[in-house]
Amino acid sequence: MPQDIDIAYQLYYSYPHYVERSLTYRRFKHSDIIPLIEKLKEKNNFAIKEAGRSAYGRSINLIKYGEGDIKIFLWSQMHGDESTATMAIFDILNFLNANDNFNDFRRELFSKASIYFMPMVNPDGAEIFQRRNSHQIDINRDAAALRSPEAKILKDTFDELQAGFGFNLHDQKINYSAGHTFKSATLSFLAPPEDYNYTLSAVRSNAIKLITHLYTILSSFIPGHIGKYPSEFEPRAFGDNFQKLGTSTILIESGGWENDIEKQFVRKMNFIALLASFKCIIEQSYKLQALDTYDEIPFNECDLMNLIIRNVTYKRNGTDCKIDIGINRTEVNFNGAKNFYFKSSIEDIGDLSIFFGYEDYNLDGMEIITGTTYPEQFKSISEIENLNFVKLYEEGYTNVILNSNQLKEEFSRFPINIITNPDLKPEFEIKTGEIPNFLIKKGGKVRYSVVNGFIIDIKNLLWENKNGVIIS
Repeated sequence: MPQDIDIAYQLYYSYPHYVERSLTYRRFKHSDIIPLIEKLKEKNNFAIKEAGRSAYGRSINLIKYGEGDIKIFLWSQMHGDESTATMAIFDILNFLNANDNFNDFRRELFSKASIYFMPMVNPDGAEIFQRRNSHQIDINRDAAALRSPEAKILKDTFDELQAGFGFNLHDQKINYSAGHTFKSATLSFLAPPEDYNYTLSAVRSNAIKLITHLYTILSSFIPGHIGKYPSEFEPRAFGDNFQKLGTSTILIESGGWENDIEKQFVRKMNFIALLASFKCIIEQSYKLQALDTYDEIPFNECDLMNLIIRNVTYKRNGTDCKIDIGINRTEVNFNGAKNFYFKSSIEDIGDLSIFFGYEDYNLDGMEIITGTTYPEQFKSISEIENLNFVKLYEEGYTNVILNSNQLKEEFSRFPINIITNPDLKPEFEIKTGEIPNFLIKKGGKVRYSVVNGFIIDIKNLLWENKNGVIIS
């Protein structure tokens, strides 16, 4: 184990040499990875084949590295909007093709293992960055019926390979915490059960032992940020079925990390986890691991929110009440899958002491008031662009009116919401399900503004990676 941790640290610090820099934005498409796969065809140490085609005719490719007897199968992006591990796979392919101090490791991998990568199982879903395929089927609920072409391709490939180990690579909500803590579940693992009785076969035991090995290694990098995915048996899921059919299957779910919208750090953790797994498998060191260590990994809990504002005073009907407000954000696609904006909503109000926020503010002694709409109408975007937003907040406004048809965007890129219908007089309330638009006062003066769920310190107005909303 000390040697494995040492190599993991070497991989951590040398990682920049292997990053596939054409994939640093997680909403890439099938057309973005095809040139990378074509380049691999020029390399003698890779074998490429088309495993089949999606409903819309996009190729689903299988990449092989190595000529050993130990077969390892990895498949990613079964859900089209879960792309973190796909990026890591191309980093690993760059690593396997490199020539440097890790050559001994590469030679050992090549001679002992045959590693098969299926980097994008659901290219049609990836095209519009949605979970399901073009027939609106969740492919990971199609392992039994095999109604979708993508599910059939994955199952046929599995049957042909009969791999000893399989890696089922996904993304999970960033709101998962590792147990009841403030730490995000950056990576979560699971050895899927084979049946409703949670039978502990030799196949599943090997998956559990490999996970405990990874848990120990990765805890050196992200201590407290590793969770265990809920283990309910799902008879329609691929991981559960592949485990039952004799492949030791490990589910890896990529979660959240603070200030990592594009999941580049989480991608790096995938890179280390998978290469560490390969080493452990070819050396069979997983057999030395204790099964009960698996029980020490905390289960995912949904205890994280994007923003929590605590202990603010809310005056209503002449009564003061101290409340916490929890806010979550959802990505909304627009103008193609490569673009998105955030839409926020108030998740909960009251005592949120059992929850944690990626952003967490204790504003005890401050008062919250609803934001209002500036009465003057504007005729152009340039007029809004030149506004003094802090002055508007100080006067109680979080929204402005644009009386023009020139606005084509679906969101406001300014730190204020825009109402495009002059006859509309929306009322913003502080209640669950509403878009969070309010102001927070200290000593009778506005100290913070909250626009579409983003908190703004009026003494330091930062607006990067944020947006208001268009109300029409």
